[in-house]
Amino acid sequence: MPAKDVMTAQPPMVPESDNGWDSLLQEISHRPKRATERKQDRSKRTEQQILTGALRVFARDGISRSRIADIAAEAGISASTLYEYYKSKEDLAYDLPLSHLAEFFEGYHVAAANKTTRERLLLYLVMSADYAREHAEWARLFYLEIWPSVFVTDTDLRHSINDFTRVLLFLVNEAIAEGWIARDRNIYETVAMLTGGINQIIITWLLYRKPRNLTKAGNEMAERLIAVLEIEAHAKQ
Repeated sequence: MPAKDVMTAQPPMVPESDNGWDSLLQEISHRPKRATERKQDRSKRTEQQILTGALRVFARDGISRSRIADIAAEAGISASTLYEYYKSKEDLAYDLPLSHLAEFFEGYHVAAANKTTRERLLLYLVMSADYAREHAEWARLFYLEIWPSVFVTDTDLRHSINDFTRVLLFLVNEAIAEGWIARDRNIYETVAMLTGGINQIIITWLLYRKPRNLTKAGNEMAERLIAVLEIEAHAKQ
């Protein structure tokens, strides 16, 4: 996630209870998608066809070079039908990542149950890389097209991007309270370091398919980042 978004979400600097943790994960994993009046099952199926087709086209051609006609053809519908659902390809592009982000947060919430703060932080970073590997078309759209866009702040997607940071801020706060991350360091710089390290591994893999094993590389990077923070905290004791 972009470092600029680290500075937009600023929760209290005090550690929260497990109830606060569960509430945070439940909130962000069930964040509603944009308002819609499409309630018929047939319409929902059509929307899913559009999203699936758009993901393929965007991943292949990029947002700027994609055309509504190409997306409609990939989805097996007419362009006029697509316009009934989305007013532009940009509107569609920014809606696409939401369901995947909700799925990621839900999966993480379950996997992180009954783990220590350190284990939760490590798992969060590793799962970020592994989710990108498992959903490469989505990751290409999100990390290479949408993440760098200056227009994302004008969309509902910005909330989910900030949610990623909120989880890290929660965990870093907990680690500070437990004494294994230095208290005198800027917490937002710490979060930016964590996100930047993992994101760079993901982006390099998306562009060059290196490292070959993204899951292994993500785990190694996460361990190194956390170890650096632990060594720094120990040196200040």
